[in-house]
Amino acid sequence: MKLDRETIAKLATADDAALWQTVRRIAGEKGFRLPEATPPHETMDRLRATLSGNGTLSLGEAVRVIAEYRREHPNG
Repeated sequence: MKLDRETIAKLATADDAALWQTVRRIAGEKGFRLPEATPPHETMDRLRATLSGNGTLSLGEAVRVIAEYRREHPNG
């Protein structure tokens, strides 16, 4: 999946609930089911941190953050 710089910038500034819904939608399009409840703010900040200053999205890091959240909250 390729996201343009403007989309990445919007994602980085979205509130936690909006960012999580976007992540859930993207994951769902790829066949992954994520919990409906928005993760804690600290987890969302880690997801935001995957958006680097040069306008690229580190999908590998995003997957690691989400996988860790799912392990910690299996029924989330």
